Amino acid sequence: MLAFDIQSGKLLSQSMNLIFADKPYSYCLSGSIGGEPIIETSLTDKRVKQERGETVVTGRFAKLGIELTQILRNVENHLEEIITLKNSGTQPVTLNQIELGFVADLDKRPGWRLCAIPFRVQLDGSVHDYTTDSLITIASRGGLRNAFYTDRSRPEPPLVEWGSLRSEAWAWGPGDCGLVIIKYNNTAIELSVASPRRQGATNILRFGGVGFSLYGEPSTAHYLEPGQQVTFGATLYIPYKGGLNEAYKCYRDFLDSRGHTFPKDYDPPVHWNVLFDIGWYHSDREKLKRYYTREALFREAEKARACGCEALYLDPGWEVAEGLTLWDEERLGPISDFVKKLKEEYGLRLAFRTILRCYTDYWPHEYLVQHDPHNPARGPIDFGNKKLWELCLCNRSFWKEKLKRILNIARHGVCFIMFDEMDWRGPCYDPKHGHAVPTTPLDHAMAVYNLAREVRKRCPDLLIEVHDPIWPWRGSIYMPTYFQQGFGDRGAYDENWGFEYMWDCLNDLKSGRALALYYYSLGCNIPLYLHINMAADNDNCVFFWWAASTVRHLGIGGKFSHRTIEPIGGLRPFDPEKRFAAYKSQMRIYKRLKPYFVRGTFHGIAENIHLHTLPGKKGGVVNVFNLTEVEKEIQFFIPKELLGGINLPVKGAEAKWNTHGVELRLKLKGLCPALIYIGDAAQEVKSTVATGDGGQKGT
Repeated sequence: MLAFDIQSGKLLSQSMNLIFADKPYSYCLSGSIGGEPIIETSLTDKRVKQERGETVVTGRFAKLGIELTQILRNVENHLEEIITLKNSGTQPVTLNQIELGFVADLDKRPGWRLCAIPFRVQLDGSVHDYTTDSLITIASRGGLRNAFYTDRSRPEPPLVEWGSLRSEAWAWGPGDCGLVIIKYNNTAIELSVASPRRQGATNILRFGGVGFSLYGEPSTAHYLEPGQQVTFGATLYIPYKGGLNEAYKCYRDFLDSRGHTFPKDYDPPVHWNVLFDIGWYHSDREKLKRYYTREALFREAEKARACGCEALYLDPGWEVAEGLTLWDEERLGPISDFVKKLKEEYGLRLAFRTILRCYTDYWPHEYLVQHDPHNPARGPIDFGNKKLWELCLCNRSFWKEKLKRILNIARHGVCFIMFDEMDWRGPCYDPKHGHAVPTTPLDHAMAVYNLAREVRKRCPDLLIEVHDPIWPWRGSIYMPTYFQQGFGDRGAYDENWGFEYMWDCLNDLKSGRALALYYYSLGCNIPLYLHINMAADNDNCVFFWWAASTVRHLGIGGKFSHRTIEPIGGLRPFDPEKRFAAYKSQMRIYKRLKPYFVRGTFHGIAENIHLHTLPGKKGGVVNVFNLTEVEKEIQFFIPKELLGGINLPVKGAEAKWNTHGVELRLKLKGLCPALIYIGDAAQEVKSTVATGDGGQKGT
């Protein structure tokens, strides 16, 4: 249990003999009334009282007329903090900066670290893990590194982060123990802000509490009418011991407890993505008629069946034009006939993506986003060498029509839908749409999530993946990973997107960017979905197994690859038949052990060593990777607590057991994966080999 003294600002764990904060709690707001800037750095009329096991702090920011209520309570093993701000004045207040939180003296904490959860490695490959020395340098010189997404084809508000770091959660402490700081808000967009800075002659870190980040999130606190109040998401402070993995597990367990996880019977179909071989033609009718045909799709279905896939996934090309959400019967025939043939002749189900933007001038212009508050005219946006028309999903009339069109396809027995290309492209100012003017990122995000929620309500057997609806691409995400997620009636959608590691996957792994998948798996059980181009992998299938190990819902494709989807400069030369044979072999192994990867518990032995265990099974499956270019001997230890016993059979490595666990050793050539089977999994793989299903190549 944590102890705290809100008068002095001290926050400590007596059992660990650690003091996490030792400076006065920060109560700072800046904003404006009637355009006049106001900065307040302390509370007036501050009162602290104990009631019903809670510590309640009240006070006022007198010039702004803002009342603060802060509640701190010990709940089981953690401290919970909830903060409310209320405009008690007679005029509207705009808040530009919020700096509420515990404060630690960095100069007194050599050897401590602040590490982001769940993205120690951010999606762009940058490391979000800071020693106190680096925090002190940041405090005095700047140089913060929050990953972010930018797109100059849209109006972008400024990032509102004021020299602060943001994450869903943080691990803060020395060595193998410390404090997990979690910000949880499932109704507004809110992240945990940590701010290193100079305070007089002292280097400090402010953490917990409340702070703005991103485009000024939570936007619900930006503007308060008289009498209006906002209650921020809870901040949880949870002590941990046993290293960074335990801090990550702490966050994963917390998300599980809130329903952000997968069900016990979760078994997503392995997809074959037709895009990688057919190509991408961006609504070019002539090219679609030539290349994206019913016959071409069934040729892809044959590849899918040969590889052991369970569903055919249609990326761009199935629509009359991208963004219309109209099945192209002229090219593909009736969807009911297509689904029937796919199932009866190939044993496959159908999956597809739907998008918001449109790449042709089709929709009534009153449905489009009005970006200029003074000019109701609207038209296409230049997007690279293409034009797109941006639809306003907050327009209820358009939202209903989009829902109707999605359901017209989904009701034919579709098993999966991806909600893609629905990223926020700036506020809408059209008062005729029936939404608040201007719309906010939160308004748009909730329109996307509510669309997914309604689709699943009408088609309850569907799996739904939703891309981040604000920043959807590979560099960063905007929404917390858990926001509105939950299977069944617990949320709006099921799966998150695997961060675009699909185009140049081997280079993503070699560069370190794809390590984000490892840390996500450590800190979150919400399934990721990712399809990969086998042509962009190597003959050892190293990225296939990296994805299989870190992504619970897997898709593959690309026996030959198509230049329209390849990175600039193309891919490395390869033998398509050899690569396809390798993938077929690996898929047979994967399918046999699929429960370990889709429903198992992920344990990070190291960044390149992953253990998967299943309830009721002894042992597990270990994925090992040599991510260098040269052969290496890899040696590591797994404690018996993770395996459920000792002296279990092992296949795939030299094993030496003792009373504490097993020491494993193997050699791997460069950029190569290996599988090690322990306990019950070793019996599974013996059965696999005995039935002629093949062994793993390249290990």
